[in-house]
Amino acid sequence: MKEPNSLSGRQWPGYTTIKTEQSELFHGTATTLTHDVSGAAVLVIENQDENKAFGIGFGTFPSDDTGVFHILEHSVLAGSEKYPVTSPFLQLVKSSMASFLNAMTFGDKTVYPFATPNEADFRNLMDVYLNAVFCPLAMKERSVFEQEGWHREEDGSFSGVVYNEMQGALASPEARLDAAMDAALFPDNGYGFVSGGDPAAIPGLTYEQYVKIYRRHYRPDNCCITLYGRMDMADKLAFLDQHYLSKMPRSGPRPRTPLQVPQTGVRRLVPYYTDTPGTVPVECALGWYTGRFEEQEKQTAVSILLDALLSTNQSPLKKYLLEQGLGTDIQVVFDSSVQQPVIELLLKGTDQERAARFAPAVRAGVEKICAEGIPQELLTASINSLEFQVTERPGNLPDGVMAAIEAVTGWLHTGDPMADLRVEEIFAFLREKVGTDWYTGLLAQLLEADPVEVTLVPQKPQPEDGPSARQEGKLQLDHPLTVADLAEPLHFPDAEEEQLAGLTLVTRPTAGSLYLNFYYDMGALDPEEVSDAALLLSLLGELDSGSHTAIQLTTLRNTWLGESFVTIDHWVGRQAEKPCIAKFEARASLLERNLDKAVELLGELLYDTRLEGAQAETALARTLEQLKLDFEHDFIQSGHDYAILRAGRSFSVDIALAERTGGVDMYRFVCRLLEQRDWPALLARLEAVRNKLLRRCSLTVCCHGSAAACQRLRELLPGSVFAGQGRAPARPYSEPLPPARNEAFLIQGGVNYDVLAWPMNGDAARKVLSRVMSYEYLWQAIREQGGAYGAGMLSRAEFELIYTYRDPHAAGSYRKFAQGPAVLAAKEYTPESLSECIVGTVAQVDSPRKPRQQALEADRRYFCGVTGPIAAADRAAMCGVTAEWLRQQAGSLAGQMARGVRCTFGSREAIQRAGDLFDAVEDLSAT
Repeated sequence: MKEPNSLSGRQWPGYTTIKTEQSELFHGTATTLTHDVSGAAVLVIENQDENKAFGIGFGTFPSDDTGVFHILEHSVLAGSEKYPVTSPFLQLVKSSMASFLNAMTFGDKTVYPFATPNEADFRNLMDVYLNAVFCPLAMKERSVFEQEGWHREEDGSFSGVVYNEMQGALASPEARLDAAMDAALFPDNGYGFVSGGDPAAIPGLTYEQYVKIYRRHYRPDNCCITLYGRMDMADKLAFLDQHYLSKMPRSGPRPRTPLQVPQTGVRRLVPYYTDTPGTVPVECALGWYTGRFEEQEKQTAVSILLDALLSTNQSPLKKYLLEQGLGTDIQVVFDSSVQQPVIELLLKGTDQERAARFAPAVRAGVEKICAEGIPQELLTASINSLEFQVTERPGNLPDGVMAAIEAVTGWLHTGDPMADLRVEEIFAFLREKVGTDWYTGLLAQLLEADPVEVTLVPQKPQPEDGPSARQEGKLQLDHPLTVADLAEPLHFPDAEEEQLAGLTLVTRPTAGSLYLNFYYDMGALDPEEVSDAALLLSLLGELDSGSHTAIQLTTLRNTWLGESFVTIDHWVGRQAEKPCIAKFEARASLLERNLDKAVELLGELLYDTRLEGAQAETALARTLEQLKLDFEHDFIQSGHDYAILRAGRSFSVDIALAERTGGVDMYRFVCRLLEQRDWPALLARLEAVRNKLLRRCSLTVCCHGSAAACQRLRELLPGSVFAGQGRAPARPYSEPLPPARNEAFLIQGGVNYDVLAWPMNGDAARKVLSRVMSYEYLWQAIREQGGAYGAGMLSRAEFELIYTYRDPHAAGSYRKFAQGPAVLAAKEYTPESLSECIVGTVAQVDSPRKPRQQALEADRRYFCGVTGPIAAADRAAMCGVTAEWLRQQAGSLAGQMARGVRCTFGSREAIQRAGDLFDAVEDLSAT
C-alpha cells in the first residue's frame, strides 16, 4: 500500500496549514488545517493504525427542549442528493466493513464518525456522510421530519423515532434529575436544555423551524473534520476540497452560546411523576462550577480529586458522607468536555429531610479533608490510573473515532482541534503538585461556593389539561464492496500451555502493555453458589484485607495497575457437547515493569479480603442497597438486555447463568437478602464460595506480553497465593433450565422493550439471515413504520431472538415479528444485495480490536475450542450463503418462531393492551 504522505512543512492546495506537531498519544503526526474557501477546520492525524477513521462535527447549541439537533442527526442520514434512497445509513450498516459507524448528539455538538480498515469502504462512507450532512433531502421532505422527529397517530397520540427514544431516555428518576440540574445550572445558555429533546416539548418543533436551524448550523464554517490513520491524506483532502468544501464559501460567524453567570445557592424541588410515589425514593443533586474548558490542567486535576475522594465506598469523602446516613449511595458526575465543566454529586435512596442535610454534610466533609490533608498516595494512584486510561484508551471505541470526537470538542471551545489531545505536559505538571498543598487548595476553592441544589420528589401524576425525492431503491456507491474486499481473518499468536504450581499457564507473545487474566472455573458451583459468587464480585475492593484497608488496597492497585477488576465470563463452547464454560475472572492491564506488584495485589484482593466482622457487614448491606438501585435504573434504560435474558434462559444454560448473575433472578436475590438482613450467615456463605472457587476449582492464568514478562510470571507464580495443589479439573457448568413462559414486567416510562426468543442450534451462516432480517425487514417495519428507536435479530449459539428498543408498542410489534419470515422468503436477492449482507456480517465478526479486546478474544477462543480451522469454516459458511438458502431458511423461520418465548419490559398501558400474550405479569415499578 502507498505510504502516507507527510504533511509536515508542506502546503496543500485549498488549505492553510496552522500547525504540525508530533502526537505521543496517537503515535504519529497531527496537522491542523483551515480550508481557504469554506473556513472548515480540519485535523489530520497520520500514524500506522490500519483502522482508519473520519469524523465531521458541528457546533449545535440548543435554544429549547425540542431536541431539534437530535432529530437532525437522524434526519440527514435518511437520504441525500447524491444518494436519494430512503435509508442510505441502513444500507451502509448492512454492507460496510466499518468497525464503527454511527452519529451522536451531545449537549453542544453533533458528530458523525466512522472507522474502517478498508480503503474503498472509507471512500464510500466519507462520501455518503458528507453528502448526508451537506445535501440532505430532509430539507425538502417533511416526511423525514415526521418519521424521525414527531407526528400524530390516527388516535391523536404522538409518535416518532426521537420522540419515542426520549420517552425511554428520560423515564428514570436519574435522567429527570440530571435534566433539572442542567436547567438550574445553565438557565441562560444552551447547556440548560435537553439536547436529545423532552417529549413534552418535541411536538412544539415545526418543520419550518427545523429547516431554518439546519441551515444556520450545518455549514462548513461551523464544522471540524478529522482524518485519522494510515492512508493517502493528500487524496482525502483533495476529495473534500473538490467535491464539497470549495463549493460552500463561509457565511459569517459561527453560532455560539454565552458563558453562564454562576447560579450560586439556587435550590429547586422538582416533581417526578409515578403511580407509586411511596416506593420511589427521593434523590438530591448538588452542582458546582469548576471553571472553563480551556483550563486543562485544572479540569484534569478535578478528575483526579474526584477519583481519589469519591470513587469507592471507602474513598475519604464518600466514606464520610455514607457514614452520615443520608442515603443509600452517593455518585459523582464530571464532564470536562463542556464549555463550563460542573461537578455533580448525586444522593440516591433518601428522603426530603435527609436530602436537606446533604449540602452541609459535603461542606463538613471537605473541611475535614482539607484540615487533615489529602493522602499523597491517593493522589498518585489516581494520577497513574487516569494517565493509563488516557494513553491506553481502553474500551471498544476505535482510537480514530475518539480522536474525532475530542477534536470537535477542542475546536468548539478554543478553535484548536488539538486542545483536548495534548496530555503529556498536563500529567507532568500534576505530578509536580503532589506533596504540596495545591490539591487541597483546589478542593477548597472548588466547593467553597454554595452549590446549586435540586431535589427530585416522587408524586402521583396530575390529570392532563387538555412526489418524493427519496425513493425506495438501492444505494449506488462509487466503490461497492464485495466478498473479495474482505480483509484477512484476525490473527492470534500461537499460545503456549503448561502446567505450573497446580495451575495452567497460557502465554501469548504481544507487544505493548501486559494483559494478565486469572480464570477460575465455575463448573463445580451449584446455581445458588453462582449467585453468591456474583455478589462476591461487588464486595471485593470494598473490604479491608489482612494487610491493608480497602482504600489502601484500591490506592495500591491504581498506583501499580492501569486497570484491574473482577468479573464473571461465560460462553458456549464449540466442543461437541456445546458446554457452558463459566469463569470467575480477575483482569489486569499494566506496564510490564509492574508485573510483580500485579501478582501480589491481585492475590491480596482475591485471597485476603476479610469477609467477616462489623465492617464487612456494613459494607455488604450498603452494597446490596446500591445494587438494588442500579437494577431498578437499568430496567428502565436497558430493558431489552433483561428481556433477552428472561426469554433466552429456557433454551441455554449460558443465558440461564447470565440471568442468575445479572438479570431479574439476581435482582430478586438481592431483594430477598435485604429483607432477611442476616449478614453473618451471608458472609459465611460468601467465604465458603470463595474458598471453593479459589482453592478447589481449576485455575488458568493467561498472559499476553513479551517473552520476558511471560518468563517472569513463570518465576512468580510458584511462590504466590495462586499456587495450589488438588484443584479439580475444569468442567462445564450446568443447571436445570426453567420451563418456557411468556412474561411481562412493568417499568416506569412510556416505552417498551419487546423480545421473542426461540431455540435454534446456531451456525455461522444464520448470522447472515439475522442481518437480513434486521436490516431488510425490522428496520422498516419496527423503526420507520412503528416508531421504535431500534430493533434487530440476533443469532446465538443455542437460540435466536428478535428484539425492539424503546418501542411505543408491544402487541403490534409481536404481530410484525410474525410477518417477517414471509417477507424474507418472498424477497428477491440480487448478487449485489447478497454480497453486501455477507460482507457486513463477516466484517462484524472480524472487526479490528484494540489490544485488550484482542487478548480477551484470544482467551475466549482458547476456552471454547475455537481453532483456526473452525474460525475459517465459520467464515466460509457465511461467505457461502446463497439467495436460495436464505429463502429456504426464512421459509422455515415462522415455524421456529412459533415455539418462541415472549418477554416485554414496558409500560402498564402497553402490556395491558397486549392482554393474553403473556402468562405472567410482574410489577417492577413498585418495588
